Amino acid sequence: MTKEAKSRSARLTLHFWTLACAWTVIVAGLAILDSLHIDRAVREMAITEARAIFNKDQALRFWAASHGGIYVPVTDQAPPNPFLSHVPERDIKTPSGKPLTLMNPAYMIRQIMEHYSATYGVYEHITSLKHFRPETAPDEWEKTALMAFEKGEKEALEFSDIHGKPNLRLMRPMIAEQDCLKCHGFQGYRVGDIRGGVSVSVPMDSYLDAQRDEIFSHAMSFGILWILGLIGLGFSIHALNRGIRARDEAEEALRISEKRYSTLVDSSLTGIYVIQDGQIKFANSKFAEIHGWKQEEIIGKQSSSLI
Repeated sequence: MTKEAKSRSARLTLHFWTLACAWTVIVAGLAILDSLHIDRAVREMAITEARAIFNKDQALRFWAASHGGIYVPVTDQAPPNPFLSHVPERDIKTPSGKPLTLMNPAYMIRQIMEHYSATYGVYEHITSLKHFRPETAPDEWEKTALMAFEKGEKEALEFSDIHGKPNLRLMRPMIAEQDCLKCHGFQGYRVGDIRGGVSVSVPMDSYLDAQRDEIFSHAMSFGILWILGLIGLGFSIHALNRGIRARDEAEEALRISEKRYSTLVDSSLTGIYVIQDGQIKFANSKFAEIHGWKQEEIIGKQSSSLI
């Protein structure tokens, strides 16, 4: 291989690695953007679930409030509510003498939340800055959200760990409606006031597992695409190098042929020349010698000047 051919091969190799690096950056960038899109989609799905759970509880609360609460049998799990002692007919009896007590919508929702959490692992919490039970006291995050609701915020969101496990926390305010004042009017609430809030904590384990599987599947696809791209680049560079080598070989063969032809003509004992439009375009050394000129001097002269 000639020095020029080696230099050209080195340049093509450099071009290949340059293109390979550019292709790698492009595929890696697309993979990163795809991973971010998957992460955003997973977060949106978790947020949608949390909002759906909140809306479900709100619908149940509004239904119960529109009926003034519900009566349930008195049990250890549902004793008479001391905070409803001001409500007329808090406690009644059925015709058969079975005692019933009025359960206000918030307490009803709290019990539903407990069952829902035990069944599906989603933690829900009704809380307020004006709480009367220890179990309804807000934690620091909920307290911050409740104060933000007082300033007009409509929703609080946070992805954080609870007991060492990733969770989405969502909280929305509870607005006092006319039906709510039957039980909470004595606390000084008016229609439209922020009575508190409901926080929903959705475990992210299942979402994150699905996210990892999706990212891995997409990463495999991008990896195959990257490998196919490199193979295509390699074949293209190889084909280009082979084409250039074939051209060089043809040019070298032509150069050798021309050199042999030139040697044959120059060594001829016969004067050989070519005239075009009355001008000498070619003449071998023997022709120049016959006419008493040097070979380089006779080229370009008019043929009539040789007569």
